[in-house]
Amino acid sequence: MTAPPRSEANKAIVDRWVAEYWDERNPDIVDELAADDMLLRYPLGGESRGHEEIKTRIIGFDGLFPDYNCELTAELIAEGDRVVALWEAEGTHTGPAWELPIGVLPAGSGRTIRYTGIAVYRVRDGKIIEEYGEGDYLGVVRQLGLVDP
Repeated sequence: MTAPPRSEANKAIVDRWVAEYWDERNPDIVDELAADDMLLRYPLGGESRGHEEIKTRIIGFDGLFPDYNCELTAELIAEGDRVVALWEAEGTHTGPAWELPIGVLPAGSGRTIRYTGIAVYRVRDGKIIEEYGEGDYLGVVRQLGLVDP
């Protein structure tokens, strides 16, 4: 039996990452699928590097949006060490206050967000070395009531 092409193996890693890290918010998956110095960056959440920062990030996010759901909305695209994912996410803010660059969302606001985004992953030797993404953050801050529609 031959191994799947690298792009297919990389897509399987990213598919699992989105399901277990972003959707289930399982910090333990970081040890298995992330490189030791993985860089994760999104404009609204800033940058996290390395296992501990990336675990802390998802634990904190889970506290803010305990019912957060993230799903892939299209087939993953892979070329070389890069995998591109389109996703949709939603959740209700029931956790602590959330300080953002444009304001503070009070604790337990009950505000629901639903938004789409794109992420690009770099995978090397079976580990994710980088995830960077972009989402409809203007829509998010509008839904949170931090800017006028």
